[in-house]
Amino acid sequence: MFPLVNYKYEVPEGTHLGAFGSIRKHDIHTGVDLYCDHGDSVLAIEAGTVIAIEDFTGEKANSPWWNDTQAVLVKGKTGVFLYGEIHPTVKVGDSVLEGTLLGTVIPVLKKDKGKTPVTMLHMELYSHDCTHSVIWNLDESMPAGLIDITDRLKIEFARIAQ
Repeated sequence: MFPLVNYKYEVPEGTHLGAFGSIRKHDIHTGVDLYCDHGDSVLAIEAGTVIAIEDFTGEKANSPWWNDTQAVLVKGKTGVFLYGEIHPTVKVGDSVLEGTLLGTVIPVLKKDKGKTPVTMLHMELYSHDCTHSVIWNLDESMPAGLIDITDRLKIEFARIAQ
């Protein structure tokens, strides 16, 4: 299942700023940004259990150049999916089904730079043993347990685009 309804963009890849592994000012991008509108519903890609809710961006997450947002981590059969830059509607310990509402997207960028929308769902995928998000520092190898989610998102997007 694709995590956003009525998604109108492509899944970022390659050198796109929202793609997995893109070089950023402060780090290397650990996920894929799915550009969308403020308030869009975020749905679970697959069934699982909410294992964590984290402060994801903003001052509380030691990235004051962005607005305060949170991330929901759901452990399922594939691994641990992170749904970031949202306002959660679930709590730790909740069991969710595929398609369960996890939260709504909120603006992450403090100002519109004209390059991309200011709201996006940030998606990451980790191995089953991960319990929290990681930072991929510049000039370091990809963190253990982090998995490129691009292909999974492209497969799910292709299903809804038909």
